[in-house]
Order: sequence, then C-alpha cells, then structure tokens
Amino acid sequence: MNIKRHRIHFFATIIALPLVLFACKKETPQPPVVAPVPTDQLQVDVFPMYNGDTLYLDSTYQTVEGYDFQFTDLKFYVSHLKNGVDTLIESALFDYREKGNLFFRVQKKPTNFSSLNGFLGVESVLNHADPTAFPNDDPLHIANAGGMHWGWNPGYIFVKVEIRVDTLSDGIPVFDHLGVFHVGTDEFIETLDFPQVTWVKQQELTYKAALKLDMNRFFVNGNSVIDVKNEFITHSAAGQEALSLKAISNFKSALSFIN
Repeated sequence: MNIKRHRIHFFATIIALPLVLFACKKETPQPPVVAPVPTDQLQVDVFPMYNGDTLYLDSTYQTVEGYDFQFTDLKFYVSHLKNGVDTLIESALFDYREKGNLFFRVQKKPTNFSSLNGFLGVESVLNHADPTAFPNDDPLHIANAGGMHWGWNPGYIFVKVEIRVDTLSDGIPVFDHLGVFHVGTDEFIETLDFPQVTWVKQQELTYKAALKLDMNRFFVNGNSVIDVKNEFITHSAAGQEALSLKAISNFKSALSFIN
C-alpha cells in the first residue's frame, strides 16, 4: 500500500515539475518601441507665367510680333539640385499638363537649402545611362520620362516647349504653324544658381518653395529673341545649334524662385 502511495506521489511530482519551472521562468524583456522621428517634407512648385498672369495650356496669347499663339506642352528636367554637399534631389521632371504646378516633394530639412545650384537638364552620366535601369519611381525611368527621352539620339530632352501659332492677321483663328523646341544633348546643358530660396511653412513639418517660370523671357530675353514665325523648330540636331542655344539660355533666364 505504501509502495502504491509512493508511486502516485512520484508521478504527481514529475507532472507538476514542468509547471513549477515554467512559472518560475523569467519573461524575456522586450525592447522599447521607438516612435519614428517625424521628417520635414519640402515641396517645390513651378508657376508658369505669361504677361504677368498665370499661363494656361491651350489658351491664346500674343507674341511681341503680334502673332496669336497657344502653348500645348511645357516640360523640363533639372538634375543635381543641391546646396554645397547637401543634395535636395538628384533629378526632377516638371510636366505642366500631367502634374500641374507640382515639381517634386522630398523629405529634407529646409534650413539646409537656403540656396540651390544644379543643372537645367540631365548631367552627362545620368544622360547616357540606360533609361530602363533607374528605379521605377525615378523621374529618369523611361516609364516616367513622358516623352522626354530620345530613341534616335540617346539621351534626354532637357527642355520641351511646344506651341501652335496663327501667323496671319486676318481675324480668323487658325493655329496651323507649329513651334517645336526640344533641347537636349550634353552640349546644351545649363547651370542653375539660385542664391536665395525661401521655404514657407504650410503646416507642421511641411514647407513649400515657389519657382516662377516667366515664359515671356523664353521668347524675348534682352537681345536674345525667338521669332516664332521664322525660328520654330529644333531637336538639337546638326544645323540647329543656334536656336537650341537660344532656347535653353532664354528658358534658364525665365526661372527664378519667388522670395
């Protein structure tokens, strides 16, 4: 009888032991949850203007020569936009028809970018890279280039301005004279220098800067005048160097930050 009781006690002890050990085991401390640090967001908008007012695609304007005309496309690239060693963005594409005024958004600190310099266009290394090899969300990826990459002439179109013009002063609106200004290739890249950039706080951690694009200066920039009746096409090909240089130089002069 005693043997039987001892056996029962033994087996009960064996069964209870893991429960005791489990109850005595210390819980592994969990690492503290660290909340993500909020990051400032910077946004640059571009405001195309003509005659001091907002420029609208497909609306009718007048050149200094008196021709009625309409803008049908307005796009441009910038690259290596930075302040000293701090890079704001490697590349950005402005596409007025598809994106409106929005140029780009990045997560950076506004205090690091009180001035900016870079390129109007795509610098040489990026310009000759495989356009399919960029990340899917990169503005240089062929799927995002929006017709700003040449297949026949490897490289990107830096500036694209397209217009249609009525060159007859007969009161009949016929916009059948097309102006096509596609400027690219390494030869025509332009440097940009903006000595003062003002970031305006919109809400907590969100800041905006405004870039003005005065398209009057695209056609008339001092003595550099584009007469759209006689100077109306460039694809930056051989024989088109003079108009290509005039177009991108005037376009550069049309850009300035609103401070």
